[in-house]
Amino acid sequence: MAPTSEEKLRKSDLHVLIAGAGIVGLTLAQGCKKHGIPFTIFERDIDRLSKPQGWALTLHWSLNSLRRTIDADLAKDLTTATVDPTLKLDSGNFLFLNAETGETRYKIPPTKERLRLNRLKLLNLLSKGLDIQWGKVATSLKDLPDGTVEVNFQDGSVATGSMLIGADGNHSKVRKSLIKDEKKSSLTELPIRVLAAVRHFTYEQRLEARALDPLMFSGLNPTTSNYVWYSVQEVFEQEDGKNPFDALVLTSWEFKDSEKDVAPSTNKLRVAYMKERAKDFIGPIRRLFEGIPDDSERITSLTLADYPSLDWESNPKVTLAGDAAHAMTMYRGEGANHGILDAALLIDQLIKVNSGEVDQKRAIEVYEEEMKRRCKAAVLKSRQACLDGHNWNHITDGSPLIGGRWPPATA
Repeated sequence: MAPTSEEKLRKSDLHVLIAGAGIVGLTLAQGCKKHGIPFTIFERDIDRLSKPQGWALTLHWSLNSLRRTIDADLAKDLTTATVDPTLKLDSGNFLFLNAETGETRYKIPPTKERLRLNRLKLLNLLSKGLDIQWGKVATSLKDLPDGTVEVNFQDGSVATGSMLIGADGNHSKVRKSLIKDEKKSSLTELPIRVLAAVRHFTYEQRLEARALDPLMFSGLNPTTSNYVWYSVQEVFEQEDGKNPFDALVLTSWEFKDSEKDVAPSTNKLRVAYMKERAKDFIGPIRRLFEGIPDDSERITSLTLADYPSLDWESNPKVTLAGDAAHAMTMYRGEGANHGILDAALLIDQLIKVNSGEVDQKRAIEVYEEEMKRRCKAAVLKSRQACLDGHNWNHITDGSPLIGGRWPPATA
């Protein structure tokens, strides 16, 4: 039954609060701005450079969703955020190698197009024209009698709106407030440890790395079950064309005992441990790790986790998007793509609310029904890809690690 005029939210009543100024939150904000939907966007960091913003990412099947959601001028400038300005749009294969011999085990099918993007450049691009409220750490949510939602922040300030969208990452405060059951709101830890470094490559060092692949590759040593991931983060253009770059080199492994198998506690020890784990990789791959400076501070240590629950009761004032709703491992490279599709589909619903076509409650229900179904499957597929990636015998044609990255029906 169509909503009555009383049930429809009047255009003047709609004000969207967006928690999180990452890629998904910014896409939401740009979509609101484009369509004249009142919004405020908050970010817990004090500014964009107060902490590392994460590794480069690949957008593939979400590109059309992103382009139709943000302003046309921003969409046109997406290629300015690529890690390598000389490559721009790319439709290459994802290579999976035998890291012991260097042989190609699989060439994972390309999508129609892909952009390998520097995360900080993309964040800066999507921040254009937005008034981001920095240093806003949410502490609590409150439903108000007038039908609005109130967000309280650590600095004592308060924000009120008709809807709150939690796009605040893996450890989402909004998710924990929305889903009171701690077990249902918590991440699921996986038995995989990760050590990663961003290191510099001179032009001469770059030549050997690029011979493996111009942008990125992954692989596994079938004897030691040590996984490797390599990806260019940023190319620094020089007048003579001899461009150095920064790249991510990562190794991960499955652990059996979380207490016995603990990653080293200092960066110096972590670098040494990465080099030890890489010693049985073939020369060109091993040298990716040998070149990490012993005193490097650009080191990340992780125990992987994901969030596949997605079974919360719908709230007419609060919803989630991106990693807050469906944190997933990086072994299929789809997390950001699903988050951007979340933003695009949520903006579609907000346009209808803003015009009075549907009420807010129904809009959230429609959005969440599709998102939960799509993303629960995606999280579990990425989890299986992660586990398969550490077992040579599981890396087969049927593994989600190898399968194509095809767009969902709603993309």
